[in-house]
Amino acid sequence: MPDYMFLLESRLMPEQRATMMRVQELSAALGLNVYLTGGTVRDLITGATLRDLDFTVEGNPTKIARELEKGGAKVLHEEEKLRHIEILFAGECEGSISGARDDHYVGGTFR
Repeated sequence: MPDYMFLLESRLMPEQRATMMRVQELSAALGLNVYLTGGTVRDLITGATLRDLDFTVEGNPTKIARELEKGGAKVLHEEEKLRHIEILFAGECEGSISGARDDHYVGGTFR
């Protein structure tokens, strides 16, 4: 089994590392659990270049996004219904922040 912390430490660019640390700090200050998810984890496991950072929080992702904007991040797109925010973090690091959710699909329709 790979050592994921080693993979993160050895493969993140400095801007990505700074972004990850800032999101962790803000999440802790807001009392929210945060997870690295999505394409970031896929790229980490497969050895592909880490193109962006995708985070999922147990709580409101908007709170973290607004705090990140104070430090120079730019919200590119926000989907309120899905609780998903595409963001350009400070340091030109791309990614997203999503709220953890429990989706239900009935007859092919999201509810």
